[in-house]
Amino acid sequence: MKPGIGLSILILIAIITFTTGYAPGADLNLHGQYRINYYADSKSDKDVFGDENLSAARLRFRPTFDSAINDDISVHIQFNIGHIKDSVFNQQFDFNHRGDNDSNPAFGLRHGFIKAKLTEGITGEAGIIPLSDKFGDTLFSSLWDFNPLALKFTGKIGDINVRVATGKVTEREENKDDDFDSYLLDLDYGGIGGSFYYFMAEEPNSLGAGFTGTNLTLAIYGLRAERDFGNFNISGFIMGSSYNEKDAISSTDDRSANGLAAKLAVSLPVNSVKIGAMAIYTMGDSDFKENKHYSNSFITPMSLYGGHGYWGFTGKLNIQGPTDTGIDNPVRIDGGSYNNNNLGMGLTTVQVNAGFPIINRLDGYVAIGYYTLNDALANQDKYIGTDVYTQLKWNIGKALNLQSGVDFAALGKGHHAAKAGSEYKSRTVTTFFSQLQLEW
Repeated sequence: MKPGIGLSILILIAIITFTTGYAPGADLNLHGQYRINYYADSKSDKDVFGDENLSAARLRFRPTFDSAINDDISVHIQFNIGHIKDSVFNQQFDFNHRGDNDSNPAFGLRHGFIKAKLTEGITGEAGIIPLSDKFGDTLFSSLWDFNPLALKFTGKIGDINVRVATGKVTEREENKDDDFDSYLLDLDYGGIGGSFYYFMAEEPNSLGAGFTGTNLTLAIYGLRAERDFGNFNISGFIMGSSYNEKDAISSTDDRSANGLAAKLAVSLPVNSVKIGAMAIYTMGDSDFKENKHYSNSFITPMSLYGGHGYWGFTGKLNIQGPTDTGIDNPVRIDGGSYNNNNLGMGLTTVQVNAGFPIINRLDGYVAIGYYTLNDALANQDKYIGTDVYTQLKWNIGKALNLQSGVDFAALGKGHHAAKAGSEYKSRTVTTFFSQLQLEW
């Protein structure tokens, strides 16, 4: 056993001992997520993708501990173990990396915070806190990876629900001013809400690809609404973004971008079938990708820190749990994707889905989505692709489910991985996937 693994086990034992043995009356609850994913990917053009066919299996385990110290104070801890891809030898964990590619599987702290009731109407949290935006995980998502070291306060002002938070998304070298900070404010009253989010980085070249200045700010502001009309639900938002990036050497290299984003979504049951539809539009401008001084582009925080978000219906150009395997090709609502290709070019997508029972404990799900950039480079098409997702879900037991299906994506010349050499190519990808998940 490596020393690091032994140390982590001792830490875990110490945490459990503390929460149970040194806190009289503490109530310890163990829960979490245990997941095994398998996929097989068939690609139509090996000149673009490399190998035509790929297959792999991965395991992820997220043990979670919640301890109520008393009626007012509690502790939440969640570890992340995975993705584990080898099984011949005893697993050796990597405590410094995510465990991707050729490194060992990661063992890390995913969440860890203290929660306290400060007054009758205000609750505070401090630590590594999962945070999602209030716009349907289109900007940042705790389901994916937005878990900053943060302070969070929730409460009410009259009948208005309030969330205020500030966090360190990244804190790199302590002797340098190179932090990436976030500030969040949400107000909700009934089915109407408004938010203001502000992100600031002193050295954005340490963030996602494409940010080269020495001072970066991103402000997001928006309104949202949701209302039920019996079984019919309608929701939507309108947001604006203001992006500024300053260069320490010359102001002529400064960049700024302003843009709008909008979404409309509906859902309704038809007999036993639940049907949903949504459309998202974000302003885009290829001038942003070409590093022009100004562009009409909506930019998301995900593009700064490399997240993607679980905001859509399909499984290749969005991400569903069973397709979260490293072979998905998701597109952010600002047009960007892995390595920030197509960033700032905007997105128009229209998606529909349907969920329905088949027999006892067996459900079906189908979805189709159309995706296109709103602007593109001179030699590039706008069309990203059409994604068709089909899935069966078998409820084996109370908390154990098996999900299996097929995702077919017809990808156009606007997709971020469409370029082969100097030429853009269309092609198709068919993914067979399966996920066994225990979540309790």
